[in-house]
Amino acid sequence: MPAGTIALTNNSAAVTGTGTNFTSELKANDFVVVVVGGVTYTLGVKSVESATALTLVTAYGGATTSGLSWTPVPNATLVGITAQVAADVAKAIRGLNLDKANWQGIFTGTGNVTVNLPDGTSWTGPAWNGIAQTISGKLDKSGGEITGNLTVDKDLTVTGKGTIGGPLAQSGGATFYNGDLLVDSGEVVAKKFTDAGGGYYNAAFVKSVLSGRGANGDSRGAYAALLCQEQVNTKFSGYIALNGFGNNILFEFRNNGNAYAPQQWVSSSDKRIKTNIKKIEDPLVKMRLIKGVTWDRLDRFAPGIGFIAQDVQAAFPSAVSVYGDMTMSDGTVVKDVLAPDTTGVAAALHHEAILALMDKIEKQDAVIAELQGRMKAIDGLDA
Repeated sequence: MPAGTIALTNNSAAVTGTGTNFTSELKANDFVVVVVGGVTYTLGVKSVESATALTLVTAYGGATTSGLSWTPVPNATLVGITAQVAADVAKAIRGLNLDKANWQGIFTGTGNVTVNLPDGTSWTGPAWNGIAQTISGKLDKSGGEITGNLTVDKDLTVTGKGTIGGPLAQSGGATFYNGDLLVDSGEVVAKKFTDAGGGYYNAAFVKSVLSGRGANGDSRGAYAALLCQEQVNTKFSGYIALNGFGNNILFEFRNNGNAYAPQQWVSSSDKRIKTNIKKIEDPLVKMRLIKGVTWDRLDRFAPGIGFIAQDVQAAFPSAVSVYGDMTMSDGTVVKDVLAPDTTGVAAALHHEAILALMDKIEKQDAVIAELQGRMKAIDGLDA
């Protein structure tokens, strides 16, 4: 520490020392650093008059005070500090701009977007807007309906013929014929028919028919049916048809493993049916444990995109369950295949990660504002 203490007077450039040796510790263009009322002042030295007197470049703007401890800072040292501050500010601004570009891409991009990370690595995955556009209107039931009659007698024998029309049908419309559905020694069997006109093999399996009248004497009744449609060597789809009092809804299950609903697959999430509710801790750390990837499958299903079960398991063990054994295209059996709850993990983890990033950005903004203020003060001293 330098010898002695100093006294400063508000709106005065004169500095008075007590027990100081200014002439050996300072020269013109050096700096004096003091802390007054918890605020750090960096004061440029214009000239040194004696061991106990010097003049500042600009008048001191703080409160009048004496008995202050002080620190001499050579000009070369402060130049180095200024250069480092400028580099830190530039780095912080680059990081801020990078974060802004990344999250704008995630929020508003279409298709896949690339997120560039500060360490030079990158991650490519679907943008939220792209996901919304991809799934929007995939199954539009407007104008589609089942016509005709499908009936079941007391022996569970199906009779009749139904036709699906509108956007739910293949080109030219698809007809679904009945298959004689019956229960025989505990087995459900059906007979298959061919629709030569459309080139499809079609069958209809009526699971249950609820006869009777609805509210206010409505006599249309309701039924649930399984409808199967096959286009030879190309496509197979199974439909669950729910028909209640004139309202017809179809759920489609395709042979590529995908399923489509007219609305949303809904799960209950009321806090009244849950306990031990906790926020995700260290969401940014967990984000790095889970990679967004694309893949080709070893079974007969199409390529995909999303999370790997083992990655999800490392961050959220309870979000992964055992699906069962699966047979690959070459006959290899994979035991205990894992199935992650990607919807829940993605929604909760991304939400908490965004909040954590928002906190970091707000802190960076505060640091940048402080550094910019210091740079302006330094620029004023050099003027």
